[in-house]
Amino acid sequence: MSAPTFTPLLEVEGLELSRAGRKVLHIEALRLEAAQILLLTGANGAGKTSLLKALAGLWVADSGRFQGLGTPMSCAEGARFCRGRHVYLHQTPYMFDASVEQNIAFGLRVRGMLAAHRHAEVRAALAWAGLEALATRPARELSLGEQQRVALTRAYVLAPSVLLLDEITANLDVEHRRQVHDMLSALRERGSCVMFASHDPAPVMSRVDAHLHLDDGRLVAAAAIHGRVVPLRRDHSL
Repeated sequence: MSAPTFTPLLEVEGLELSRAGRKVLHIEALRLEAAQILLLTGANGAGKTSLLKALAGLWVADSGRFQGLGTPMSCAEGARFCRGRHVYLHQTPYMFDASVEQNIAFGLRVRGMLAAHRHAEVRAALAWAGLEALATRPARELSLGEQQRVALTRAYVLAPSVLLLDEITANLDVEHRRQVHDMLSALRERGSCVMFASHDPAPVMSRVDAHLHLDDGRLVAAAAIHGRVVPLRRDHSL
């Protein structure tokens, strides 16, 4: 019996992106699948942030082919598709001038979720993240590590199919890094695809499924970590 096949969350081919007149990305092909953690590495200026923002739909590619859940799309259509389903987090989390609970509820409120349902979702998310004791605290008064957990929880309640993380543990101590890494593993178990950009991959290597490396805007490696690979081309798996 053949192994089951699953429709990728997103496939891109020939993605080209320029910023300020300089080409910053040339991605021959990349496929994102559910329930995986991808480690993204590369030197400063290699294009990690540009790739994450393109996959989040925050920056629209100049050219390329997108397939969202198997449906072919233009660059503009692909960006809209990504904005509706993917979440991007920067290494310095933005906190609204409100409580932790209100910060986590923000996206659900924007989506128009009824208050009773929203409250239940937020309370469940607070329990998931171990943040119940901080629920009424002003979010801007928390430590950086606590704010990152709030930011991840705010993303968690939106059930993103893809979570794109830009050096989010760069300024955290060992314990807060471990807490964030535990949350990433839980997100994978729930079915999200997590792409985690880092200059210091060692602490998270035991948790990732594949390692992507960027060099001058190009993906040059896709190494399997736990027997899994992320194909860079549809007809070839490294």
